[in-house]
Amino acid sequence: MKTVLIVDDNLKNLDLFKDFVESWGYMTITAQQGKDAICFAEQYLPDIILLDVMLPGMSGYEVCRELKENPKTQHIPVVMITVLNDIADRIHGYKIGADQFLVKPVDYNELHAILGSLFGKKSMYDEMESRWTVIESLNILLKQILPPESVIMADRKFHYCRKLCDYLNLSKNETEQGLLLVRIQDIIATLCKQKGSTPEEEMDFLEPLKMEKWAKYLLLYIRNYLSGVDENLQRKIRECHLEKLAGISFVLDRYGSILVSENGDDNKALLKLRQESSQYAYPDDVVRLLEQIVNDELFMKSLKYK
Repeated sequence: MKTVLIVDDNLKNLDLFKDFVESWGYMTITAQQGKDAICFAEQYLPDIILLDVMLPGMSGYEVCRELKENPKTQHIPVVMITVLNDIADRIHGYKIGADQFLVKPVDYNELHAILGSLFGKKSMYDEMESRWTVIESLNILLKQILPPESVIMADRKFHYCRKLCDYLNLSKNETEQGLLLVRIQDIIATLCKQKGSTPEEEMDFLEPLKMEKWAKYLLLYIRNYLSGVDENLQRKIRECHLEKLAGISFVLDRYGSILVSENGDDNKALLKLRQESSQYAYPDDVVRLLEQIVNDELFMKSLKYK
């Protein structure tokens, strides 16, 4: 049964909301404090949250922000309920992740319609795979089709990608895009090796996917960097806000290739990458940061075995 978390410090309002929502066939959980709302949302993972803006201590806006920043609760629709009908307040609410607004006194026919609409959208979302789940599935797939030594190299590149995204303050979305691209590159490289095909030919499997556009732009950017990326592709990279990710992806791809040619020797690979970077003008901030990350890990490893 669908569940609604109702948050209001006014017990009379809380009971009224509860009676209406349950009369429509939904289960309810109630809270009168912001901190309790966050706790209940994490514990019960309701389908929708009705959240009063004016709460004691922690405001509804603060609660909404925390819910939307928490990976466990960020996809739960939040309907904010307020006595304020000011456009600035609504804009603020939407910016922190609110999905809908209702103004008191509440029209319960409107609330009923909003709940029906949000339940439908939530059901569609629940049936979708998260990007991180796809990444984990590709990790399992690659470990089944690659030889052990190739798995080690692929995992190192994946690890460095995560570190670079973190150090360069990329968003959660951008980081997941970067990690997904690393795995897609490994799959394409494996297919090319097995079939004797080109990377362009093996990109076709992306066409039915929504990610095809941004992934293909980045793959083409990496492929054409040394020979020169044309202005049309550069424009598409900018339009999709992929500039940082493009630099990270190219440097990682090049470093991975050098690492293989140097039999996994990071010191030799870093030296060669630095030489190439000077010659071909690789993104300097990414190269320096990757060098720092690798050297730090080599140092820690040396201490471990002393």
